[in-house]
Formats: sequence, structure tokens, C-alpha cells
Amino acid sequence: MLYLKASQSNTINVTWTERATNATIYKLILTNIAKNTSTVVYIDAISNASSYEERYDRFTFTLGALEKGQYKYEVLQDANGYAAGDALGGGLFVFEDSGYAYISAAADQATDAPWGCQGTDISGTLNAVGTGIANTALIVATCLTSGISARICDQLTLNGYSDWFLPSLDELAQMYTKLAADGLGNFANHTYWSSTQQSATQAYTIDMNNGNQGTHAKDNTSNRYTRAMRRFLMGTPRVVETGLAYIEPATETYVAPTNNNTYVSF
Repeated sequence: MLYLKASQSNTINVTWTERATNATIYKLILTNIAKNTSTVVYIDAISNASSYEERYDRFTFTLGALEKGQYKYEVLQDANGYAAGDALGGGLFVFEDSGYAYISAAADQATDAPWGCQGTDISGTLNAVGTGIANTALIVATCLTSGISARICDQLTLNGYSDWFLPSLDELAQMYTKLAADGLGNFANHTYWSSTQQSATQAYTIDMNNGNQGTHAKDNTSNRYTRAMRRFLMGTPRVVETGLAYIEPATETYVAPTNNNTYVSF
């Protein structure tokens, strides 16, 4: 059951009960039935909820002022509500693309690993978002050298996940834009390898100090950092609860009108 009450400042307190973890994201959709206008709020158990009682799995948070009236509400569990830097899937949420959540490891995997196979053309690596997995597989299959950046990511098991890869150039650029540029992710002020080859002797990098794209010799190990990425399909948001509620902007207890709906106030 969703409980709605307003204070004198017409601020709405919303509480419902749901078994959750601290990483669970919810989307609350409140639709004014008369006007067919909707308000959408993302809530999680740490940063958005003004209180979260773990013992009862109860969330309480504050909405802005809403008009008096009858509302339809829907509560969804929805990964699309994550912000860059949120803990998720064994690392830090970076961005979403085509239904996939892209996750950065929370710390570097290496500070001096080479890209590998200097002078060997590993053709077919691409720049775009979504290509890091294939790039990594191609590098590992073609370059048999141990300790190279792509192999470190490919063999990584971290926080229960073993599907890590070396990000493509565009995926790595998102790590800078969404995380490093805002001081998130514990990145060093040095260049990081992408899984995108530029030539038989050069591979693309991103400088996490300023976001600049560059190329470096594939056998270079001086301040060449490695940061793994993984992704997973977020899927369709799960409907947690739906129903009707009445918002009464007053401090006194609201008495429900006589009909088949049950309204609850504190």
C-alpha cells in the first residue's frame, strides 16, 4: 500500500514496503487521473531516500508539492535510474546504451601492462560502444603474450564476475566523461589503454587527466594503465506495486469519500 500525506508546506511523504537491497533502484510514477499528468521520481535506499528502515524494508522520502487529487501510482524496479559512479554489478555504473549497463571496475587492474604484440597487425578492432568485448576476444586470440592489457581483463574475476573486457576507445572515453572528469572511479592522471588498435605498432589511449585521445606504441609500459569493464542487459523494469491514492494538502487526517477505493493516511 502506498501512503500519501502532505504537510503544511504541501510536501508529500511517500512510504511503501518492499524487500530490497541498498543497490536497488525504484521508479515511482504518480499520475494525476483528472489531468493525466505524471510525476516520475527515482528512489534508492542510500542517496534518494530520506530514510530507509532495513528491518521493515520501508522507504520514506520527500516529493515536491503536488496538487490535491486522486492519483494512480506505479512502483517499478528500474536500473535506468542509476547515476554514474553508483555501485552496481561488481563495479561502478558508467552509462547505459541499447538496454545494456556498462560497468567500470572500481580500481585499476594494472599500471604498467603493454597493449601487446608490437609490430603485429590485429585488424578488426573497432572504436564504437558495444565493441570492446569482441575487440578483447580478438586481441587475446591473436596475441598470445602473457600479461598484456586485454588478457588481464579477459582473465579477471572480480566481485563474483568473470566477464570483464578491455573497453573500446569510445567505451573508454565514456569512463572519462562519466567518471574521471567528475572525480569518480579512482583514476590516475595518466593514459589508459583501449582495446582499439590504430596500427601494427600503435593502439589508442585516453588520458584520464583531460580526456584527450592519443596513440602509443603497443609495447610501451611506462604509466600505461588498464581498467576493465563489463556490461549486462538490464531487462524490462519489474512492476513492484500499483494502486490508487489521494493526495490531500492538509495537516489534518483525510477521511476517504464513500466508494470502493481504500485510502490510507497517517
